[in-house]
Amino acid sequence: MSQTTTCVQSIVLDTPTRDFDRFFQQCIGSCHAYLTLREDFRQHVKAIQPEAGFRNIRCHGIFHDWVGVCHELDGKLHYNFQNVNKIYDFFLDNGLRPYVELSFMPEALASDLSKTIFRYQANISPPADMARWIDMIDAFVNHLIERYGLDEIRQWYFEVWNEPDLTDVFWSGNKEDYLELYRHTALAIKSIDEQLRVGGPSTSKNQWIQDTLDYCHAHKLPLDFVSTHHYCADASLELGSDIYDISYRGQQAMRDDVQRTVDIVRASPYAAAEVHYTEWNVSPCHEDRFGKDSEFNPAFVLQTLTDLDGLVDVYSYWCISDIFEESGPGLYPFSGKYGLLNIHGVKKPVYHAFTWLNQLYDEEVPTAYDNIRVTRDGDNFKILIWQFHDPTATDFNGGDYTHTTESVQRQLHLAGVKGRYRITGKRTDAVAGNAYRAWQRLGSPQYPSTDQLEVLHAAAEPAVCIDDVTTIDADEFVLHGTMSSYAVVLYTLEKLN
Repeated sequence: MSQTTTCVQSIVLDTPTRDFDRFFQQCIGSCHAYLTLREDFRQHVKAIQPEAGFRNIRCHGIFHDWVGVCHELDGKLHYNFQNVNKIYDFFLDNGLRPYVELSFMPEALASDLSKTIFRYQANISPPADMARWIDMIDAFVNHLIERYGLDEIRQWYFEVWNEPDLTDVFWSGNKEDYLELYRHTALAIKSIDEQLRVGGPSTSKNQWIQDTLDYCHAHKLPLDFVSTHHYCADASLELGSDIYDISYRGQQAMRDDVQRTVDIVRASPYAAAEVHYTEWNVSPCHEDRFGKDSEFNPAFVLQTLTDLDGLVDVYSYWCISDIFEESGPGLYPFSGKYGLLNIHGVKKPVYHAFTWLNQLYDEEVPTAYDNIRVTRDGDNFKILIWQFHDPTATDFNGGDYTHTTESVQRQLHLAGVKGRYRITGKRTDAVAGNAYRAWQRLGSPQYPSTDQLEVLHAAAEPAVCIDDVTTIDADEFVLHGTMSSYAVVLYTLEKLN
């Protein structure tokens, strides 16, 4: 179904501003830590970070045996932090503090060697001997302090495990086993320095929040931040459903989830604890091309972040790059994985959502609209606007969602601005700034040639929809433009001398 509507929106630009909340830049996710040693992954981080300005990065598996932190020899534990140093040095050199997810279980400590997950065979069992786990945590944290300094490590976050509520997916123990792991880990970290920050439960789907708060209060445990995850479309794995039984909950569910979690924390004895969502995206499906590779994703991201403005402390998008190997390397240049860049380093449409947010100024002009962000720096303005609506049907196996094809003739009436301005506008939609659609037009080659990759890189760049110099001397200035479904436009009004 296709339709065209006219939309008139009015904004007074010289109204009092508020601080622009950059909670979404506090962290970005990554795959397992060992991939950080790959040169192509490093090139992706180097390309993204100057444009997106993330503060921290969170990855699985710093204790995975490939990283090599812990091994047993002659009945004794031995520690090796060479790869940890390489991983964390690289992140810090690129302006990213490690957000330390304390996982997975080294084989030398594991209670069940048969309990593994992913192609890289991460062990998900509880420790066979808690004292040995504590010894490793103590050695690990003290090494970090020795290498980077206590003042630096006090600014890191230490998160205990990942999604322990998903039994035999990320954790082969039960809830009580996890809470015991949290207790011993948190106390071990705090025994080194009280100002080190530790939290959890790092669950899927907002699970175990009240349980964790109650347990920590009963045992007088530290809990500096409460962390969990959510996706707009998800399976009820915690109830034993099939992993492919995915349902789309509606974009507004994202705010509803966060509001419930925040309300629970604020009503608890840990009311001052930060609230972190350390994974989120449209869906957890690796094959969801429309949700994560297409024009849908940037509009979804911008709508969700606007809804959550001022509500949550850390909101970590999952994740930075399509070099992501839980289910093995991507079979195609676009395969529905989570990154801002595809496996060849081509910008996906969602890349522009995060880089344009980073370009917004630090003073925000409040508006009456939930699809516009306006920021100012003196007499200069940036206006980010988008079209979002929920689909009517979904396909998480690579096909397009069913949705209304809606074009909007938009009239943006701007008051409170006068002078000589250069006005520029950049646009992404189903055609512009969309390498995924360009790849489809090329016939969806599995192994694009060098020439085809050049086409994709070019297609990934946004279209220029306006670049003009004008003198604004009326009480109101009108920006006109047509926006299709899931289009995003960034306008810049730069005052000239």
